[in-house]
Amino acid sequence: MNIFFRAFELEDAEFINALRDNEVMESKIGGNKRFVSLARERKWIEDIIYGDSKEQIYLAICENGSKDIIGYSSISDIDHFNKSCSLSGIKLDVEFSKKGYGIQVIIMMLRYVFEELGMERCTSICLENHVVMAKILERVGFHTEGLLRHSLFKNGAFQNQYLFSIIKADYFERKKKLQ
Repeated sequence: MNIFFRAFELEDAEFINALRDNEVMESKIGGNKRFVSLARERKWIEDIIYGDSKEQIYLAICENGSKDIIGYSSISDIDHFNKSCSLSGIKLDVEFSKKGYGIQVIIMMLRYVFEELGMERCTSICLENHVVMAKILERVGFHTEGLLRHSLFKNGAFQNQYLFSIIKADYFERKKKLQ
């Protein structure tokens, strides 16, 4: 792996806030574009750092050899009773795209989800037209569960989203094949 995860630091606020300005990336990810001040971004990161949430985890992505943030990923909807969660997404600076980091992030997140958190099931959602992400999810072992029609209003229109899932057995089977 060419990357590693670390906890958010307060200094990451400027980088994360700047990621929101990338229209190409924002158009491909789920959720609606939000205009967030740097002060609000700092407060959000502070809440993550000091909040100790049991339902969500945010991780900074860094290249090996540097603690500088190049992106972030998250796990949300963590349900410790039913042992399920959602891989909420990946945001990488465009300078670091097309380096294979996206698939590395997902593999590392799944390792954390199944081997550290002990989850049984992990879901992920991606826009129907985000073909690259759909292929990456399938490559690492996710299965398409269905199409969520008109589930998100984004880019001026209702968008369809694919719902994917992977269960612990799928993960360990895929892990054997990738080794």
